[in-house]
Amino acid sequence: MTDHPLDILTPQGYLRDIEDHPNLDVVMNLFRIPRAFAVSGFGDWNVGQHSFCVAFLALYWSRHLGHDAATRDRLMVLGLTHDLHESATGDILPGLKNPPLRQRLDEIQHRFLKGLDVSPEEPLAPHLKLLDMAAFLYEIRQAAALNGAQRLRLAGFFIRQKELLLEFAGKHGFATTETFLEEMGIARMEEG
Repeated sequence: MTDHPLDILTPQGYLRDIEDHPNLDVVMNLFRIPRAFAVSGFGDWNVGQHSFCVAFLALYWSRHLGHDAATRDRLMVLGLTHDLHESATGDILPGLKNPPLRQRLDEIQHRFLKGLDVSPEEPLAPHLKLLDMAAFLYEIRQAAALNGAQRLRLAGFFIRQKELLLEFAGKHGFATTETFLEEMGIARMEEG
């Protein structure tokens, strides 16, 4: 058998095996992978918690926008699975994801999703990205609640991330995003 550059060994087996025979270890390993934000010294979230948060936000976002049940369910599945590749690679800070690395990570993600018969849907990609960013805002708020010494620094980071989220929302025509953040209690650091 010719080795493929992505046939790396993971705690669940080789990626080629996971693609053909997915197992629960892939998903459960996400709860042992710390978020890069946590590794940097802020908070204690793991990738599993983040993915779960994105999926729940998909429920609320779907209600907020009036999505039908099929769209809501699809968006939830995409939220739960959007970071499966991190089970093998760990969480990598966005600033380090240059185009060649991003391509490799996308290939690994595709292999995980193929094993679960999940395929991304391009029309839902902006929704998923917005929810991913909203989950990160929530994570920053949680970190600030636990880390008083870093609260001011986290507050500035929160403001910048919220600006990026609202800029992204504007580009994709999500006019009621600010209202959604208010509904979710993550529009400001002070809430909780």
